[in-house]
Amino acid sequence: MTSGEMGVLEQFSLCKAEVLLPASAQSAYVCFLEKIDAWWPAEYRFSPDGVLGIEPLVGGSCFEDVEDGRRLHWGTIQELEEGSKIVLAWQISPKRLLIEDPQKAGIVTIQFSDVEGGTQLKLVHSHFERYGDGWREYLRAMNSSAGWAYCLNKLKTAIVKI
Repeated sequence: MTSGEMGVLEQFSLCKAEVLLPASAQSAYVCFLEKIDAWWPAEYRFSPDGVLGIEPLVGGSCFEDVEDGRRLHWGTIQELEEGSKIVLAWQISPKRLLIEDPQKAGIVTIQFSDVEGGTQLKLVHSHFERYGDGWREYLRAMNSSAGWAYCLNKLKTAIVKI
């Protein structure tokens, strides 16, 4: 694949989702990072009793602790801007397998902006081509109403309750 073809591929292998959250950008940012276990959909965990967390530092892990004592590494924080931006390597493959190397994973960028009425959260999941076989189906699934939009709506519901 030429670099030009790869550029076109990268341009179209994006998943975008956004939601208006009833909280300040700082509060929404904190909820996303510190309360992921309270809002992440139960059906999108590896274990029904899994506990999710994010280590809020560059190089930190997005993880699920499962009942047998294992920590499943879902992603790696690439960048944090307090109250406004989280960038992480999303290390879950199209076949729900964990990817060890963050360089072989997609990138999820979450931006929080104060707007009238709350916070506009914009999420972009890019570099699906890094996932290899099945990446196009994965992109379609994450772009569907059952993908990132579903997860962000769970966050919105949780913020209202918290």
